[in-house]
Amino acid sequence: MMKKNAIAIGDLQGCRAPLHRLLAKLPQTDNLVFVGDLVNRGPDSLGVLRDVMAMGDRARVVLGNHDLHLLAVAAGVRPPTRKDTIQDVLEAPDAGEIIEWLRHQPLLIEDEDAYYVHAGIHPLWTGEKAVGLAREVEGCLQADDWKAQLKDMYGGLNWDEGLTGPARIQAVLNVLTRMRYVNAETGLLDFHPKGAPESTPSPFIPWFDDPRRIPLTKPVVFGHWSTLGVLNRPDVLSLDTGALWGGQLTGARAQDRALWQVDCEQIADPLAF
Repeated sequence: MMKKNAIAIGDLQGCRAPLHRLLAKLPQTDNLVFVGDLVNRGPDSLGVLRDVMAMGDRARVVLGNHDLHLLAVAAGVRPPTRKDTIQDVLEAPDAGEIIEWLRHQPLLIEDEDAYYVHAGIHPLWTGEKAVGLAREVEGCLQADDWKAQLKDMYGGLNWDEGLTGPARIQAVLNVLTRMRYVNAETGLLDFHPKGAPESTPSPFIPWFDDPRRIPLTKPVVFGHWSTLGVLNRPDVLSLDTGALWGGQLTGARAQDRALWQVDCEQIADPLAF
């Protein structure tokens, strides 16, 4: 049987209406991969989650930092913030089913054409290393004691080969769901800069431009970086185009780089975040 193509879709963050408009434009024969941040800050996180769950085997999802935040709030290990829009999920009659489904989603998907991840793959990791570490942390999120595992999820730890236990989990999650820049002077990830590369001063460089980066055998498809927009290079394909901020919602196929976009109404002011 012929392999189905996969169209990756950028960060939704609870923007359900643009999702419906984009889905209407996409080939119905293709599978879908959502590159994280299904929820939060937008108006209908609950609707987005229900829609994606209802797609069944057609849709795959990788977890983003906002999805992990929802899990942490549901687990009672993080308080909600005033900017969150996830209360509808927490109060839904099917909240338990939704949270159970969400925590069983992967952090990284690999197929014949690409690696799909929310933020990226560490410059010093091979593809095999990235997949192995993702599976390690997924096992923690899917374990019976997953709530306890989430307690140490937050912080600015950088990856180090010698890390073990909660520190190792935190560092892997930082790479896969929060990474944007590397400090070229120290060689460490820096999680503070969020602007576009052309407006971010030295010594910060995008993770994918780190000269130490190990070449991968297939491109990395990711979201997370709305100020970057679409970056379509042989080695990377970025898809967060600021749907929440009145930008666009983007879908793209790694196999042939076909691109689909819909315009989005502004739900939030990026300067407020």
